[in-house]
Amino acid sequence: MTQALHALLARALAGSGVLAGLDPSCITALGPTQLAIEEGELLFRQGDPGDHAYLVLTGVVGLHTGPPGQPEGFFRKVVPGELVGDYGPLSGEPRSASALALTAVQVLQFDGDQLKQLLECEPGVPSRFITALAEAASVGRDPGRMPLQTIVIHDACPGSPLTTAVRRLLPEQLRQLSQGLNGLDDLSISGPSEADDDPEAALHARLVEATRTGRPEVIVSDDPDALSRRNRLLVDRLLILSEGEASSIRLPQAEAGEALLVRLWPAQEQTPRSRDWATAQPFAQVLNLKPERPDHLERLARATLRRQRVLVLGGGGARGFAHVGALSAMEELGLRDFDMVMGVSIGALVASLVAFELPASEILSNLERVIIKARPYSFTLPRGSLFTLRNSRLELERFFGSARLQDSWLPLRTFSTNLATNQLQGWGSGDIATAVIASMSVPGIFPPVADGQGQLNVDGGILNNLPVAEARRRSNGRVVALSLDPDPELSPEAGADPAMKPSSELQHPSLGRTIIDAMMCGSHATTRAQERLADVILRPDIGSFPFLDWKRYQEIHTVGYEEAIRQLQAGWPQNR
Repeated sequence: MTQALHALLARALAGSGVLAGLDPSCITALGPTQLAIEEGELLFRQGDPGDHAYLVLTGVVGLHTGPPGQPEGFFRKVVPGELVGDYGPLSGEPRSASALALTAVQVLQFDGDQLKQLLECEPGVPSRFITALAEAASVGRDPGRMPLQTIVIHDACPGSPLTTAVRRLLPEQLRQLSQGLNGLDDLSISGPSEADDDPEAALHARLVEATRTGRPEVIVSDDPDALSRRNRLLVDRLLILSEGEASSIRLPQAEAGEALLVRLWPAQEQTPRSRDWATAQPFAQVLNLKPERPDHLERLARATLRRQRVLVLGGGGARGFAHVGALSAMEELGLRDFDMVMGVSIGALVASLVAFELPASEILSNLERVIIKARPYSFTLPRGSLFTLRNSRLELERFFGSARLQDSWLPLRTFSTNLATNQLQGWGSGDIATAVIASMSVPGIFPPVADGQGQLNVDGGILNNLPVAEARRRSNGRVVALSLDPDPELSPEAGADPAMKPSSELQHPSLGRTIIDAMMCGSHATTRAQERLADVILRPDIGSFPFLDWKRYQEIHTVGYEEAIRQLQAGWPQNR
């Protein structure tokens, strides 16, 4: 092995966790093969035999489980001094992920025997190796859980008073928020340099350096050409600042769901409205903010650092009025400080009103109008369903007008069950009324709803009546969940023994209640598992209220209010 390789190894091992302190000659004595991988090439592909492990000498390698040439996000970025692909030779299993060279890369390749000898070169290596495996297992393969190292905020309207205000005020918000956050307390914030002759190459160098050192950095850019594909692959979080009222904007190229679009509005704006350019491509989130509002700047800072506070509202028919009672309590206690809201079934309807920052009293009056006074259950000949939600849809369309899901002040996401894919479907863009009605359409009681692809959707509660995991995928911040699923052991019917009464005296439930109760049997265990993922779970004692007992909505509202007051008197958990 050459002297140049020894020098490469010495530099790589200086930043290594597992192999720190090893003498380069101990490694070269094993006879590994030195390889050079060009930027954009695969080191290995998911499903390939796992015959070799690699020690990265230079460059950055990204691990992902998506299509080999179209990664949807990396769950790990491997830098010099780190091993990659080591599980395959030790276990004999095929590759469980693909490894893409995000820059030009040099590696040393080890077969199984060489890898075992490498791990025995120094007494402390095996324990550090096991620790590294345990840490990787704890993070898993969700790109959303990978530590943030490279954050790019692209100004799509340079010179705009609104984006200029954000660029001036946001850094201080980010510094305050990052203090005390694991892995973010040494956050660096920098803007574009006018001296850069090649903005794309300059951004690339800064992204590589931030990834290599592991020190998180926020980089502000205003040149869309600098966000080339190779640079976007190195970016952990991309936000695009824009004026919401701009007639046209040149957006940087980005894959579907890759970027967060931040639309900035003047103080007098009541309800955002989407321009054509804002719907030209799907975004991971659309945030609508007013820069002069400090709470909106704080919201943007949390979105930048993936610390958004999420409210998740579960399904449960008439019991959904407990959501509004809980919201009233949060307002009273000064705790309604959410950045994003998600809901399923009746929770989707309440979430759609929360997303437009309506006070709880207005949410209650709107629910009374849409659900109680509008006679939402229009009877139909029982061909596809017993009822329709036509009246409720008309009321929702009247209230929201032309506003779409991406036009809410809080990012809004509703969920339905897609009958074509048999999966939970999230709605983050498009018509609000359609998304809400789809999420509420209990099969058999209400007809299914077609989405934009013509696929039929029914109530999301069939698969997941409290989608906390969906919130966890999008944020590392506080997640508060309001569950309407009572403990069956505490319900009034739980202790009843049908054998004690003759069948002639049993009161058989209505068809609608039978359908809903049967549906909830399947989702109860899932709901309990989802509750354990939340930081705060509110589950009011509403088991005595049937799902379709709309006449008692005021009582249900009171129970939700009292439970939230009781549980939240001391405020939110301090660690969130």
